[in-house]
Amino acid sequence: MPRSAGLKFVGVREFKENLTGLLGKKEEVVVTRHGKPVARVVPVRKGSPEDLLLEIGMILSEAGVSKEEALRALQAAQKAVHG
Repeated sequence: MPRSAGLKFVGVREFKENLTGLLGKKEEVVVTRHGKPVARVVPVRKGSPEDLLLEIGMILSEAGVSKEEALRALQAAQKAVHG
């Protein structure tokens, strides 16, 4: 994989040892093993759809709502709105 500008490539060991610092930079990181990419870590942007879904998931989890209950509620709401 060619090295792209703006991406940080780190080995698994370096990623593990420097996880807090790498995440704190809020930049995309590609994790490699033996020079081959094995994972890509991207920051969650404030206000993005991912951010919203993760917040909803955290709130539901803290309220004790199971995944199945949440999906049933969403399906019922979709049916009520769209018929």
